[in-house]
Amino acid sequence: MEQAADITVSEVRIPFRDIDMHGHMHNAAYYAHAEAAVAGLWRHRPVGQNDPVYFVRKSGCTFHKGLRLDDIACSKVSVTRIGATSLSFAVAIACDGAAVADLEIVWVAVDPATRQPVNVPQPIRDWLKSFLA
Repeated sequence: MEQAADITVSEVRIPFRDIDMHGHMHNAAYYAHAEAAVAGLWRHRPVGQNDPVYFVRKSGCTFHKGLRLDDIACSKVSVTRIGATSLSFAVAIACDGAAVADLEIVWVAVDPATRQPVNVPQPIRDWLKSFLA
């Protein structure tokens, strides 16, 4: 029997476009890869008819070790908080088993028409509970 893939984990080989003139990955690229990892998890969410859209409200990164061209970065996403109108994600990036960076991304749910904050729908809240760290 085939085992289901862990939707909280993703891997990427660091491309040349992400590398600076010193041979390290640009700081902004860590955010791009972390956001892609969260998006990979988010694809599996239950979709409702009148779902809000989500904007990044806050993000932060603690760097531990620089990545280089062709390194294989493994990202692990977890949910750290489910608020009334916001969602907080933690993304741990590692390479060869060593911590590379820890990122926090906070989303706020907003009405697509008014762009005003709204409550996170209950089906999304229930689904995300299984990913709480």
